Amino acid sequence: MSTFRIYADESGTHGNEWLIIGMLFVPDHGALHAALCKAKEEAGYFNRSPKKSARYKEIHLSGFKSRYDVDVGKKWIDLFVAQSCYYRCVVIDWSLWEPKYFGDPFEPEALKKRRAYKKWAEMLIQPELKLTDGTSRFHNATFYLDKLRMLYGYDALDHLRERFTAHYRGSSPFIERFQHTDSWKDANQCLQLCDLLTGCLYQSLVPAGSPEKMAMRTHLDETLQRLGIQKNAPSFWRQYAQNTLTKHFPKFSAWFWRPTSKTKGGGRR
Repeated sequence: MSTFRIYADESGTHGNEWLIIGMLFVPDHGALHAALCKAKEEAGYFNRSPKKSARYKEIHLSGFKSRYDVDVGKKWIDLFVAQSCYYRCVVIDWSLWEPKYFGDPFEPEALKKRRAYKKWAEMLIQPELKLTDGTSRFHNATFYLDKLRMLYGYDALDHLRERFTAHYRGSSPFIERFQHTDSWKDANQCLQLCDLLTGCLYQSLVPAGSPEKMAMRTHLDETLQRLGIQKNAPSFWRQYAQNTLTKHFPKFSAWFWRPTSKTKGGGRR
């Protein structure tokens, strides 16, 4: 039986407008991984860099430079819809950022952002642990985080490990393993898919002039329309609270975070 896997990625980390933390939840890793590899194999999407010992070229939206990249990217988004995986993300509008919710007045803002990153990641995972009937959605899952991301630098993995396993009593924790990994490796096609979805969503918020990125953004928007998501824009997503989003949009949902008393403090770590 395939182990349930969760892949985490970010976009906009170094910008000052938006931040997206995305997670791809994969019940059947084997089937999705094989399908993604097949799409690359059929397109001849192979690694040409001697610096990486991988068969396939990494799918990374920021590096899209040709129609060749776009064609494979579109196939991957179509596979995302066809497979049993689903995507969740939290979107932070930095114009709404209030450091006071994540620390004391005299603490540095960098420390408060560190806490916020961890809290946002935690709040993405928590609603996915239980089904509507109260039973567990998964057990013994593995959580993967790209080593190059800000969440890695902020020790978010240690925080999540403590949050979801330290006080667990029983033989089957929801998430059993937490791993840092390199997204470019052949074994991590699902992590690359998470990167692609997150990057395309970021492009919807901060459009680039690149025709390749525009094409990917448009394809995702058109794909989401078929899933009932009328418009992949803040005005659409903000109509829904976090606890109702996944009921309306179980395949793909974007939670636009708002500061509330519930997020105050975020844990003193």
